[in-house]
Amino acid sequence: MFTKNAARLSTVIITSSFLTVVHAIGPGFYLGAQAGMTNTNNITQTVQTGVASPATQSVSPSNTGVGERIYMGVGINKYAAAELGYTHYAPSTYKTSPSEIVNTPAIRENGVDFTGKAMYPIQNFAIFGKLGAIMVSKSYSGSLQPISPTEPRLAATNNFHPLVGLGADYAITQNWVAELSWTRALKGGNGFQNADFTSLGISYHFVDQFCGQFLC
Repeated sequence: MFTKNAARLSTVIITSSFLTVVHAIGPGFYLGAQAGMTNTNNITQTVQTGVASPATQSVSPSNTGVGERIYMGVGINKYAAAELGYTHYAPSTYKTSPSEIVNTPAIRENGVDFTGKAMYPIQNFAIFGKLGAIMVSKSYSGSLQPISPTEPRLAATNNFHPLVGLGADYAITQNWVAELSWTRALKGGNGFQNADFTSLGISYHFVDQFCGQFLC
């Protein structure tokens, strides 16, 4: 009887352990990709229509669309990491009404970021905050009117901006981690507005299979 009960208890313990495996991602190098919605929050611009009348129109842009980010990082410990990434924001498009322009005027933004990541792990989950900087390349289509006849707008500008973010990770296995996050590149010079990115992501962590489960 004791042997049978011990065997049953062992079965329950083993089964439960498989159902409640805790994956903690250890220090090490990782690669990841994200996709989601961006909002560049650009403002109304005066657009050259390319026709005699009206020669220009004041147009509010469509600022939202699908964006992507690829990144690499290094986990320092289970509470901190550092990342280097490249983000493509969906362009802000300016459509005149009625549409007279063959090529839709647009503002395009892409950024290279370096961020620190502070994490608080809770079993398979971790909530995190990000703080860093992003260098944003901002370019204009040719049909957006210059600021003034004596101050033509540059075709492209590159500027650094603070970057902040919040999110949560979920360790699917010892190596694969899913992520839900929001980041904002803060507004600054040359007319740059807040650029938001809300995304889902996945990353692969090159970490020890056993240390990833609190066994080291």
